Amino acid sequence: MANLLYLGIPVAILALIGLAISLKERRPRRITSDIDDFAKSMNALSSTRFSRPKSHTTRGTDAG
Repeated sequence: MANLLYLGIPVAILALIGLAISLKERRPRRITSDIDDFAKSMNALSSTRFSRPKSHTTRGTDAG
């Protein structure tokens, strides 16, 4: 059981340090930022659907 303490204590300390670093480095976000990100991605998807280049060749006009 004492052997697990030698392993468990450093793991717990590293977990706390990692948590502290991640909380310190995270960017503050507005409440609506997730909604804005979703709206941006939906606009990007909808604009690619309608921006296909039109083909200049027509079928069936070479009846010679």
